[in-house]
Amino acid sequence: MMTLPFASSSLLPALWALNFGVILPLALSCLVLIAVIPSAALRGKLNAPAYALILFGAAVAAFFTGKLSGAESVHGTILGVVVSFIFFLLVATAIGCFFGMLIYRQPSFDSESTSSDENLSPSVSALDKDHN
Repeated sequence: MMTLPFASSSLLPALWALNFGVILPLALSCLVLIAVIPSAALRGKLNAPAYALILFGAAVAAFFTGKLSGAESVHGTILGVVVSFIFFLLVATAIGCFFGMLIYRQPSFDSESTSSDENLSPSVSALDKDHN
């Protein structure tokens, strides 16, 4: 008979107690936030100070939300689950903004050519003669 190590056998009852109806959407939404914010930073949608401001604001809001979710009157209620959900989303936003600041790319503005000019085909000389 194969025996499980003590650490894995003590975690087995905890797996049965998980509420996958809450954990799965929370984990997926946090992963989406952590992926979407850096991808927007890679495209240069916001500037670096904006990502820093969002990071700071989300971290401060997460701190106070975490304090609220741990209060005795909120702990274990539906309101506690909602507040905890908001807390984890704020933490995911802060982490995403941190990664976004690491991979932020400044958008380049070339005055000579734009992205729409690159997609156009070269002009036809016969049409240019008609317009002159």
